[in-house]
Amino acid sequence: MSSHAGNPFDSGAGGALAELALAASTSSHCHVIIEVTSHLNQRWARSSLTTNGSTTDITVTAIAFAARPNGIATASVTESVSDVEGVLATVRAADAVALLASPAEDASPFAVPSVDADFDVSAVMLSPDVLTAPTAHLGELIAWGRSNGIELFGYLERESTTTWLATSSGVRRRYCAPADRLEITAKSHARTRSTWHGYAAVDLADGDWNRLRSDITTALDWQATSIAVTPGRHDALLSPSAIGDFVIDLYWSAGARDAAEGRSAFHDEHADSKTRIGQLVAAPGVFVTSDPDDPLVPTAPFAVTSTSGRMSSVFDNGRSLDRTDWIRDGRLDSLIATGADSARLGIGQAPIIDTIRLEARSDSVSADSVSADSVSADSVSELATRLGDGLMLTCVWYNRTVDPQTMLLTGLTRDGVYVVRGGEVIGASSNFRFNDSPLSMLNRITASTASGRTLPREMADYANNVAMPAVVVDGMNFTSLSDAR
Repeated sequence: MSSHAGNPFDSGAGGALAELALAASTSSHCHVIIEVTSHLNQRWARSSLTTNGSTTDITVTAIAFAARPNGIATASVTESVSDVEGVLATVRAADAVALLASPAEDASPFAVPSVDADFDVSAVMLSPDVLTAPTAHLGELIAWGRSNGIELFGYLERESTTTWLATSSGVRRRYCAPADRLEITAKSHARTRSTWHGYAAVDLADGDWNRLRSDITTALDWQATSIAVTPGRHDALLSPSAIGDFVIDLYWSAGARDAAEGRSAFHDEHADSKTRIGQLVAAPGVFVTSDPDDPLVPTAPFAVTSTSGRMSSVFDNGRSLDRTDWIRDGRLDSLIATGADSARLGIGQAPIIDTIRLEARSDSVSADSVSADSVSADSVSELATRLGDGLMLTCVWYNRTVDPQTMLLTGLTRDGVYVVRGGEVIGASSNFRFNDSPLSMLNRITASTASGRTLPREMADYANNVAMPAVVVDGMNFTSLSDAR
């Protein structure tokens, strides 16, 4: 504990720290964001625990606004802090930089004041005890692996970030975001066989741990039979994790500004907004949505960003967020648009929402619910029968953009590509490099399961709130063989 001018520093009292920082600003307007992150982790390799630990991080962002006759300038400063002086120094730095900054291009009216009842509640701090049960299950899994000649690698993380936003205009918002992650890579036969399993949770039910053992065994057994498959276009069954990585890339390519300026696949030179809003961009029955109140993947119900960018604006901080349909029944319904973008392009305002869901339905039912009859298969195994002949992908990684104007990506498959013939897995192929577009893939989905929470392997560091189905995609473009294992 330390103090400054009689103000004690309580690392969990983010609301009080935000008020203190806001009162210290000399700018015409100020936003303060306090984030307190409590983090627990365990890592293991070769079936042995290598590291474990816990950390607490406190960051403060001060965003100063300097009103001038020709506009309003902004400056954002973010620092890790450990005392009150660190908080106040961050505010002073932002105030000073704002005086020298040029007027902001993204200026728009500030959010209507809203006050959360729990604004003064302390941060959620994690006790190491919350990992007791997962650690016990993990120990059992490692012992099982050793007895079966299977090496396990991976990590388990539990994180809780409490965020407070306070503004000069009266906004007082608070949200606590959990972010769990469990990744396991199992290897056998001198590491010539490898399978990956990821979860956006660590509190798996007993049945899920048992199912994980079965899934590891099945995947490694499938790899006993190696089948040569020539690169080219093959129908593919993508796991929820695999399709999730593609949909996240699509979401991050859905900025209204980029579309209007011809930088993305959502550009239309002939439309008034210069975007494809209102046009069919995916197969009917495809929905891509973000909902802060999603029962599977909820997130903060208000906009909060530390800096302005092509798809975000500090002027939007504090705006309440509602469900947004980005693609609704195949049609582009919205693009990520700041308040300034909305006014300039004549489209609806749609801030980034930190959650994403894909639903691919066999009919164009209401976007508010999914019936059992609106999906093609109840399970991945049933989906494989719908695939008939093709490839089944465990996960993808190292995705990179090749052409933003067509949303073309390249990347690699990893840790299990299985050959399906007559609806049954008959063995495994090598890994592949692929070149394909998420937008094009959404036009080629022929079957799917219901959506569930998943962990995209490539984007797991950046996207935790992801709900995806497993899908069958017609003619995925596998361009060459890969040596990746």
